[in-house]
Amino acid sequence: MTNEQVFNLIGQYWSALVGFLIVAAYARQRFNEPTFPNREALPQTVAPLRYLFLPSAYERARRIYVIASLLLYGLLLLPGRQVIEIFGIDAKKFPPQAWALLVALLLVGLLPTTSIKWITMIEEQLRRYVHEWFLVPDGVKKMIAVLEDAPYEPPASQLEAVPDAQREGLQADLKLGRGSLRYRWARATMLMASLNQMGAGTVHPLRKAAFEPFAEDFDAIDARHKILAQDIANLTKSVTPEKEEALKRSINILLRRIYAYISWGVRQQADSDRAIAQTLEALGFSISVVEGRRLFDIVAPAALVIAGIIMAFWLAHDAIRGRWDSDELLLAWSSATAAGAMYGLAAFIALKQRGVQIEQRVWDASPKCLVKIAIRAGLVTWLAIVISTLIWQFGDALRSLAAIVQMDWTAVLPQKANQTDIAAWSFLPVKILTASFWFLAGAAASAILARRMKGDVRRTHTSDRVRDALWLGIGLGLAVALAQLMQSALDVKLAHLMQSGLAEKLGEVNQAQLMQSELLGKLGEVVAIAFVGLVCGAVIGIMVPYACRGNLVTPPDPNIARELRNLLGEAETALGDRDRAENWVFSPHNGLHQITPAEAIQYEGYANLVRTLLNSDAAHEREGTWPDRSSRPIPIAIDGEVAPIVPGPGSAGVKATAGHRR
Repeated sequence: MTNEQVFNLIGQYWSALVGFLIVAAYARQRFNEPTFPNREALPQTVAPLRYLFLPSAYERARRIYVIASLLLYGLLLLPGRQVIEIFGIDAKKFPPQAWALLVALLLVGLLPTTSIKWITMIEEQLRRYVHEWFLVPDGVKKMIAVLEDAPYEPPASQLEAVPDAQREGLQADLKLGRGSLRYRWARATMLMASLNQMGAGTVHPLRKAAFEPFAEDFDAIDARHKILAQDIANLTKSVTPEKEEALKRSINILLRRIYAYISWGVRQQADSDRAIAQTLEALGFSISVVEGRRLFDIVAPAALVIAGIIMAFWLAHDAIRGRWDSDELLLAWSSATAAGAMYGLAAFIALKQRGVQIEQRVWDASPKCLVKIAIRAGLVTWLAIVISTLIWQFGDALRSLAAIVQMDWTAVLPQKANQTDIAAWSFLPVKILTASFWFLAGAAASAILARRMKGDVRRTHTSDRVRDALWLGIGLGLAVALAQLMQSALDVKLAHLMQSGLAEKLGEVNQAQLMQSELLGKLGEVVAIAFVGLVCGAVIGIMVPYACRGNLVTPPDPNIARELRNLLGEAETALGDRDRAENWVFSPHNGLHQITPAEAIQYEGYANLVRTLLNSDAAHEREGTWPDRSSRPIPIAIDGEVAPIVPGPGSAGVKATAGHRR
């Protein structure tokens, strides 16, 4: 190695190191920039952003973002110096020692003359994902909805600070119906009185220091409260219904702003969700703590069984064809892991997104709800196959990426003796394209699974499990058959395109007939893979819905189990006997958007609503009148609005998830 080469190597090392430090420092600072509009649920000033995180979560979230930014920087460096040409910069103008530093400056936007919009979009989307992962700002919106639903009874220590003349009236009004004007105003007035007690020398669950960053917001809330107080004081007995409704809307807006203010401060002084719930209970709210539904424990066993089925299928397939070596064993293992991940993620997303829609009060098992779940699961399935390809064929994927970046259209990837070499640049695009067909499998599995979760949660008999298995098996089998058929057609087409000179040797008619003949020869493989997809769907149908319903009838979490026992006891007292109570608790209700009370209590936004519905149903049963709730589900307003209701990419690769080849 010459002195010049050594000098260049040292220069490149220091350039990359300085770039690394620049990206890390920039990412730490940029993390505090919000990726969402300043909505009503947020304080007037959301910078620094740490005020919307739990104190224990802020630094962890920022570290994750910094690491992700550094990985993005490394990916941009990976193709080599030619990456500069992607940015429209002449690489000859920069010495080899400068290109790593140049990429860092481009990534952080410190070169004002260069506009790289796609890098900015990637960085902002990455930051948004981290913010959403730590529930910013959705955590505040969720807490507002919980406080709206939660019963409120101010403790005696806070009532004592209210003047005697006002105290009796507030206590009387807080016992009225929660929808009445007097109740809503009494609740807002008592909360304002309680907030004004912070830092006044009395024992109070809220710490004044935690609310200091939001002083301007409190001043605005206080001003709005005083204006409404004058309007309430000027009311007469002959107030019109229109005026009363207008006042109710104004008070509801005020209450939501108070709830948001409480949420910001409580998140500053508490280190966990349980500590937040304890603080709110000390403030007078009755909060049900929900620990989570352990979806991983529900999905993981089915994913492992599917992986075993795919492994056994490919080992048997290769043994029958006399192809038994270490390479085939590795391919079978890669196919099994990809299948377990793909279908496991599809099932997980189906249950997770169904839960998200339940929290948002929009779940009703309608096609609109199912399509949203199917699209998300299908995209994740597609991504899982692409990632599997990159892992198991990393060398070819890296060479393909380099060929694309360098625009080298002549490089080839050597294949086995009986296979045609393929152009390096085409490897990744072909893999990504053929993997897209398996979007259908993930979408079908997730949509059918989410739909099967509708109904009485006591449907855990053998006949119920067989029906679930048939629905999932047939649906997934058809989706896999269609995906494999499209992939086989593409494989045959690509194989002919890669054979140079074939069009000259054969006429177009003969070539089309040959392709049709080859595709017909693959129908046997399509049928076999479709059958494997059917078996995988049946496994999901037998195991996952059964486990979900079992967790609702007999919750493994002790807190949820205690909550369910209490609800059953309350229902038995309200409805008269145990059988009626169990039917009410484990059957779906229109007032709960077609979910059961047993499931509703596992969501903070529904836990208190269940009691309201129970009291209403018990009253109607005693009176013998049952209104039709189907046309009027109970909405919750947030921010001034109603809350919103086995792949084989390519012919030269490894086996994939549903029993087909990649």
